[in-house]
Amino acid sequence: MRRIGTLTDPDLARRFADFLFTLSIECNVDIEDAPGPDGVAAAKTCNLWIRDESHVPRAKQELEAFLQAPTDEKYRVGEEAERIRKQRQSDEKRKKRLQQKVNPKSPAAGGAGGMLGVPTRQQTIPVVIAMVILSVIASFSTGFGQPKPSQVPGELSTEETIFYGLSFVDWRDYVINNDPLASIKKGQVWRLVTPLFLHGDTYHLAFNMLGIFFLGSAIERLQGSWFMAFLLLASGIFGGLVQIWLPPEEALPDFLAGLAGSPFSIGASGAVYGLFGYLWIRPALSPSYPVRMMPSNVAIMLGWLVFCIFYVERIANGAHLGGLIAGVVIAAVVSRMPSDRFA
Repeated sequence: MRRIGTLTDPDLARRFADFLFTLSIECNVDIEDAPGPDGVAAAKTCNLWIRDESHVPRAKQELEAFLQAPTDEKYRVGEEAERIRKQRQSDEKRKKRLQQKVNPKSPAAGGAGGMLGVPTRQQTIPVVIAMVILSVIASFSTGFGQPKPSQVPGELSTEETIFYGLSFVDWRDYVINNDPLASIKKGQVWRLVTPLFLHGDTYHLAFNMLGIFFLGSAIERLQGSWFMAFLLLASGIFGGLVQIWLPPEEALPDFLAGLAGSPFSIGASGAVYGLFGYLWIRPALSPSYPVRMMPSNVAIMLGWLVFCIFYVERIANGAHLGGLIAGVVIAAVVSRMPSDRFA
């Protein structure tokens, strides 16, 4: 908190504080009585304190302008300031009512294991649990993207059969048609979803499942299983489509090789970024939304995305970007819905 100046008239001090408030600058007025010669208060000193250090330069500039014309009509904003205060108080009460429903056993907002506090609209998280279980089963049963070949020439092994059946496109269809949608066009629409369950190694699986668990648990407990399933599938599917729509590596300059497209990417990282994008943007659009991402976690997720694009090979960065975009768009749309209880 920083003092930016003093005034001698409490009414003018409050008028200036109200004006700053309408500019989203918090200003506290500290009124002191200045004793006269006989110990009787002869004058008042109104200290102006600005809460946010980043607002100090703007507040000083506005104070200089105010001192030039303190009776100017633009500074008579008492009613507007009071309206804003009442609206904020109403939003804060609504938020507190929601936070009172927080499960005390849920991790507090903070580190990797306690990223979010989760209100208990529902206690169970069946979609998150199903996603984790199916991903573990699918990843192990397909040899983590490297299925063991059959010992019988000309036949597919069980791992190969499962992997080719769950991939976005069967490589045999792709070779014939050179079309990443070849298998889907044959009616195998499950392939839009099933690549989310496949992973390249145990680290890939563990990283994505931790993301699904911590981010997804918050959303599912707060907004229900149907919404969680929709958000998970929408961001995962859109991320996968962005990955196949991107141009091949040979069509890109070397420094953008990390954005090369491929129909053979696997993993749920696009869905993870979709959940992250939703929880990142949603509170900014709905102030009463009771869950917030810490700035450090936001920086880590965005920093990792950029790092992978430029420095890590064989990463489906298109899926990351597509999932992130889907999560952000869904947050924007849902926050504007009339039925949104967090609006």
